[in-house]
Amino acid sequence: MGIVGAGRLGGALLQACADDRVPVSLRARGSTGWTVASVPDVLIDASTPGAFPEVAAYCLRHTVPLLECVSHLREEHAGLLADVAAVVPVLEAVNLSFGSYLQRRLAGLVAAAHHPAVPAVDVLDRHPARKAARVSATAERLATAWTDAGGHPEAELGLRRGGPEVSEHAITWTWGADEALTVHHQVTSLRAVARTALALAHHLPRRPPGAVSVDEVFPTLSAGPRPTTS
Repeated sequence: MGIVGAGRLGGALLQACADDRVPVSLRARGSTGWTVASVPDVLIDASTPGAFPEVAAYCLRHTVPLLECVSHLREEHAGLLADVAAVVPVLEAVNLSFGSYLQRRLAGLVAAAHHPAVPAVDVLDRHPARKAARVSATAERLATAWTDAGGHPEAELGLRRGGPEVSEHAITWTWGADEALTVHHQVTSLRAVARTALALAHHLPRRPPGAVSVDEVFPTLSAGPRPTTS
């Protein structure tokens, strides 16, 4: 595995690799640069938008599949991301949590239910105080999951900074004064996120070149053998 980024997610990924005895042959950090023992099977980018051009160049030069975890990649990086995806498989995973994936699925189910009343829809984005004071990509994609499935009106995005680690997101539908539904998801440790990242990364080398979203891959990871009945 190759891991780019020295933040909390990068640290959690390193620990997950150690726990699962997955060799890490590449480490890249802003403070120490790139340390490469050998070309990895997969590169996990958990750094910052500014580091992406160097990440893309490495993947192109060595044809390494990419698990891209950086949220809010800049618009000027879209073409570069497409260039990488033309050569190797690229998995875009703004949020690596399986619970977040299920939350988006549930938002789509509510949109398809066609309640006779038009709801008010709110999405809450809560992170610790150190997180930048802008709506997270996870909250934006949760709101988009609702509208992409035909839900209306668009969700109002709410921002809160403070509280415990790591994050929480909720989407609430309110029908008049008498009924409301909230789907709430909370992550309290990056350990689970890092383990999921490794499962996703192991899946990547089997894929053909091209960009794929985490929502397309999660169903294949969660599908296991069904118990037989007699």
